[in-house]
Amino acid sequence: MTVTMMAVNEELWDRLNQAVAPMTLCYQCGVCTSICPLSATGRAPSVRSLVRSAQAGLGSSFSETWLCSTCKLCEFTCPRGVPIVDVLHALRSIDFSQRRLPTRLEEVLWRVYESGNPWGERRKIRAKWTEGLGIKEALDGVDVLLYTGCASSYDSRLQGVAKAVASILKTAGVDFGVLKTQERCCGDALYQSGEDAYLEELVAENIATFRKTKAATVVSISPHCFNAFKTLYPKHGADFRAVHYTQFIAELLDSGKIRQARHNKSAVTYHDPCYLSRYHGVQEEPRKLLESIKGIELLEMANSGDSTLCCGGGGARVFQDIGGERLSTIRVREASETGAQVLATSCPYCIQNFEDSVKTEGKTLRVSDVAELLAWSMRGE
Repeated sequence: MTVTMMAVNEELWDRLNQAVAPMTLCYQCGVCTSICPLSATGRAPSVRSLVRSAQAGLGSSFSETWLCSTCKLCEFTCPRGVPIVDVLHALRSIDFSQRRLPTRLEEVLWRVYESGNPWGERRKIRAKWTEGLGIKEALDGVDVLLYTGCASSYDSRLQGVAKAVASILKTAGVDFGVLKTQERCCGDALYQSGEDAYLEELVAENIATFRKTKAATVVSISPHCFNAFKTLYPKHGADFRAVHYTQFIAELLDSGKIRQARHNKSAVTYHDPCYLSRYHGVQEEPRKLLESIKGIELLEMANSGDSTLCCGGGGARVFQDIGGERLSTIRVREASETGAQVLATSCPYCIQNFEDSVKTEGKTLRVSDVAELLAWSMRGE
């Protein structure tokens, strides 16, 4: 019998244990691997093996480290409370330090460094979507900073979401503005790639810029930006209030600042983005906004709330071309089964993935952001 000896990397073990000490709680029950939604796609990481390798200081399979969408379903169902996503981040950080990361993510990092966004778009056109809308320059001083985010700034489809959020805030009389060409990436792409050194620099620069606006509240369109502002930025001295736009507009609704016209009757099903629902428990607010629209019938999918099915765009997967069936396609099928005419969500990545899957599946579902539906109802469309 041949026995294969594996050397323990003590430096690796020390780094992982310092970063995520609770990983020692794992007793290898395998719930994480069995619950992983990526299992349905044919390309799923063995979550249990990743955690075990980290515990033992053996490193991890390069490919498996980068498959994860960081949806947190495994962590949410872990009976021992192991912070699995933190373990994964520690592994990715080590991979990055050893220059072991997917080529496309290397390109993304360079684009963020050179252009301030993951797609390498020109800085001077970042605020083109604001033209003719009368939106204030946040650096002139505002109560609320609307952080557009890279996707909603540059993608022509998603710019409609940014316009919808802005129109709602204007109608409600909110003193808000955007950073326009001074806005830069929130840093989520860096965090997901394990590039912690430049992430710290970018976060510090963004905090300094945000402070110049005098805004006490930063409203994000993307749940991924919201998560960065809520969890990463305070570690570097941020003292602003970070909220997702659904939370902020729900507050406006409660205070009577949102007035709606009639809306055509339609059946809508809502998809909970992972970074809103499981990460921060934001489930009631988007539904409150949808249910406030006259004529809307809200239909729930089987997997919703805490059990929401990931669209597959998180964990920097949105920047990669990963084979296998797409989670967004599975989710579109679930949405169709409800009988809804509209699949609503509140995340730019989800919208992109769902619209692609609706086309490939030949479905008649209309994909809309919650803000778009609300803005339409306020205009009586």
